[in-house]
Amino acid sequence: MRIELNHIGKKYNDNWIFEDLNIQFESGNIYPIIGNNGSGKSTLLQIISGYVTPNEGNISYIQNDIIPIENWYKHLSIAAPYLDLFEEFTIDESIDLHIKLKKLALSKERILSEIELTKHRGKTLKQLSSGMRQRVKLALAIYSETSVILLDEPCSNLDVKWTNWYNEALAKTLENRIVIICSNSQSAELKLANKEAFDLSSITPSH
Repeated sequence: MRIELNHIGKKYNDNWIFEDLNIQFESGNIYPIIGNNGSGKSTLLQIISGYVTPNEGNISYIQNDIIPIENWYKHLSIAAPYLDLFEEFTIDESIDLHIKLKKLALSKERILSEIELTKHRGKTLKQLSSGMRQRVKLALAIYSETSVILLDEPCSNLDVKWTNWYNEALAKTLENRIVIICSNSQSAELKLANKEAFDLSSITPSH
């Protein structure tokens, strides 16, 4: 899998967040995207996912041939603060719904055991702590059998134990995948990165 960003630019109203971004992502690598708050990290991740359309440039998902944008979702999984699961669903129901959309590398029982939520499986997500919800989000993203994982501040609401779990789980599932992580330069979130960080704070739009 390869993702190519060509001359990407995004603005809101008349204010350009970034422009003329040219980046290539390839399988087997973890790419950090860093920058100050407001630099456009989350916006760029949403553009890469296809949820947001850039004002300039284009993105290509390539696996042998170019993948049509309407099929990108089949190849990616994402965990981000602005993408919430249905709070009225139980953990069980949330995993079952996800399975209808994406194949998981582990069984539901194994995932519940991994994130130590088996005894809470009947609780709705709104009954869980923020850390528990984050574990569910990350598990569904990491254990999906997708070629691309997009993570935005993955260790938010996680303590040291679960930050270590996140890194261990990600390390075991990296092969033949593209992982892109947006972070405010938190070393724990970027521990496994094997590519130089792309710093959006250093980008000054010319418009």
